Amino acid sequence: VTHCFGYWLVQTNNKGNTPNLSLKACKVGEEKESTFWLDVVTSSKIESSSSLPIFDGGNERSLDGITIFSPDNNNDDAFTPFAYGVATGREDGMPRVWILEFTEEGVSSKASPLKVTKSCRLEFDESAYDVGIGGNMDNSLPYVVISYDSLVTPPSHIAIPLNNPDDFNARRVLKEKQVDGYDKELFACERFTVKSRDGVTDIPVSMVFQRDAFAKNKGKVPTHLYGYGSYGASIEASFRSTRLPLLKRGVVYVLAHVRGGGELGRPWYEEPNGKYLGKKNSFNDFVDIARWLTDETTERNAADEKGRGITIPSKLSCEGKSAGGLLIGASINQAPDLFCAAILGVPFVDVICTMIDCTIPLTCIEWLEWGNPNEEKYHDYIFSYCPMNNVQKGKMYPSCLITGGLFDPRVQYWEPAKFCAELRHATRGYPIMLKTDMEAGHFAQSDRYKYLREQAFEYAYLLDQLGLVQ
Repeated sequence: VTHCFGYWLVQTNNKGNTPNLSLKACKVGEEKESTFWLDVVTSSKIESSSSLPIFDGGNERSLDGITIFSPDNNNDDAFTPFAYGVATGREDGMPRVWILEFTEEGVSSKASPLKVTKSCRLEFDESAYDVGIGGNMDNSLPYVVISYDSLVTPPSHIAIPLNNPDDFNARRVLKEKQVDGYDKELFACERFTVKSRDGVTDIPVSMVFQRDAFAKNKGKVPTHLYGYGSYGASIEASFRSTRLPLLKRGVVYVLAHVRGGGELGRPWYEEPNGKYLGKKNSFNDFVDIARWLTDETTERNAADEKGRGITIPSKLSCEGKSAGGLLIGASINQAPDLFCAAILGVPFVDVICTMIDCTIPLTCIEWLEWGNPNEEKYHDYIFSYCPMNNVQKGKMYPSCLITGGLFDPRVQYWEPAKFCAELRHATRGYPIMLKTDMEAGHFAQSDRYKYLREQAFEYAYLLDQLGLVQ
């Protein structure tokens, strides 16, 4: 609930009847009865979208929060809205920010008198980015400060004028993080979708690369595919300076926004998409993206098929950590010939044994994510994808680096150890390596320099397997 000058703005899922939050309003004093919560709609004066709810709680657009601004305006001749609202949420799989102009207009039994006369979704030059509202301590200023970064742009804070938010020239960059030795012009990023095997679902994909990477290795570009896909967590297309050692050596870094995450709102996470008896969709999506990246089809529409066929299996690696390690374990079991190397960081790979033992402290609360395998339907389903129970004997598997922490309370150290042993005994081919940190927990070393050494170790392994060691 947010106060807006005599009104309450209410974010609600309508008693569970909408997959995402809708935006409603009521006058102060009427908030106790939900019957007074009425949709915030566009003004009837806007002909192109007459009386449409700004956020209806549907699948297309999700709402996370809204902040109210009331800037001082000394120009009596200028139109001054009742207030401005800066809404944050998601649309098309991306984090979004909308600038809304509120006004009071008429009375209706179906819509709030608090209406939106203008709505502007902030757009940016890059196709893959992360954006949100920044620190705004004074809501009487004529601008809002947002935080912005992308796969190629370091974190920055930008002042956006509330009365003209779509004017790029009126925006002011207040501060941008300086990254030593980094030249943004040498890198580029793309955002595209890959059709899943069901022929219906479009899976969002983000990709960052050095501009000359494709010219040097046409059709055989070293590519690293990263994914998570659990708990409704969104993997944003944000800037990471730690990727630069890979990018500068010609590696294309790809983020797979698979089902089970929150990139496309709550339905992207919930059953039947990425949870409970729909969990296999996460693994299928990841494999489908890998197949897209290695597709050798010659007839294609290049304008509509970004990222397709840029690499081959012997140049494709993958990575996931924690529940992302489960994603990688299940994916290499499903398609062991599709990758040359895999990094599984503190991977949750012994799902059936861990989830069936309620004496483990975190097991019972995790039933809300995976289901309770003490029930037959969940037991059979989890068993069908659990990495420990689905290693293909005699198959050629990719090289694997599996890490664990002795003091990890979330994924006990024996899970990666058991999976490493299972792979070594059942498969043939490339090395299967286990690295157990005898001092770390689930999130590895907290010391900054130790973290960088761990990152360097993983990258050294990865570059070696991709054939990029000089």
